[in-house]
Amino acid sequence: MKIIKSINKLWQKIASGLVTHKNEPQIEQKHDHNGNLYWQAYDFATNKSYTFISEHDVRVWIEERYHCF
Repeated sequence: MKIIKSINKLWQKIASGLVTHKNEPQIEQKHDHNGNLYWQAYDFATNKSYTFISEHDVRVWIEERYHCF
């Protein structure tokens, strides 16, 4: 069963890499070891990762990072 989960995660990463445009952030919803929800974002433009504790924080980051002209 653990092997199947590992294979599924690998396929998800491969598929995500094929679909994700390199100029768009990649954002994943995750859970910590206590079951708390958080979001992890990767910015291809700056090659940096960010962690957010709320969806609102993610939206603010996206607006500030990608929609300020």
